[in-house]
Formats: sequence, structure tokens, C-alpha cells
Amino acid sequence: MQTPRLFIYPSDLMRLSGKGEKACRRLLLKIKQHFGLEKSQELTYYHVSEYLKIPAEKLFPYLRLIIILFWSVR
Repeated sequence: MQTPRLFIYPSDLMRLSGKGEKACRRLLLKIKQHFGLEKSQELTYYHVSEYLKIPAEKLFPYLRLIIILFWSVR
């Protein structure tokens, strides 16, 4: 069984927003700047959900995650 992925990538934002890769890369950089992260640091789904003001639970159906078991254990 794979471990749930916590970090978000431009391809995830592309599925979520319908925008191109370059626009999603820019959005990821804006989110990193907003939270004071360096370029080399990774963004989590929680950073993105807070920045976009969308509950994290609403993001998961649009993203390729193996997180169902992770959330049901809580």
C-alpha cells in the first residue's frame, strides 16, 4: 500500500483549475511567497486549500491521492 502524498504539484492544480502548467507554476510560487516558504520547500494541500479558501476535503476528489484510508482512520 502506498503512503498518501501530502505535497502538491502543478499537475494537481491543472486538474483542479483547468489552467495550463505555466499558470499553475506561477500560482504555486505565489502561494509559497504568501506563506514565506523558500523555492525549494514543498507546498502541502493544506497550504493550497487555505490560500484558495477551499476546504481541503473538497480538493481531494479532484486530485490523484490515496488518502481515503488516511482520513477514515481519524
